[in-house]
Amino acid sequence: MDDLFDDTPTHKLARTSDPQTSKDAATTAPTGKMRRFVLDLVILAGKNGITTKEMTRANTHIQASSITSRPNELEKAGHIFYQGDKRDGGRVIRSIQYDSGTRECGKCGGSLLSFCEMKCQSPKCYRDEL
Repeated sequence: MDDLFDDTPTHKLARTSDPQTSKDAATTAPTGKMRRFVLDLVILAGKNGITTKEMTRANTHIQASSITSRPNELEKAGHIFYQGDKRDGGRVIRSIQYDSGTRECGKCGGSLLSFCEMKCQSPKCYRDEL
């Protein structure tokens, strides 16, 4: 996959032990278009961001599994990030253009001091992890 918005090669979407129907579906899966679609939704959400639940509710014609697996790919490619806050039980996804370099505790809203360990240091919140 040279470009993030190219489709994923078929051999990476279906196992050799999968039934033929899964292999057939893998040949037509528009993964590149779905990544672009999800990124566009995240960008449209602006600095408030969007959750995968909100994406699937707004787009009932698309299966949830087609949407929920795309943010991970977009995060690895550096297009989106998770600041640490949650809404409606899901993590809020934002476009990288809104990354201020800080992360916040999903429980108390305090700043997380360690990106790797994501531990809240706020006296209001003695939560060890998000």
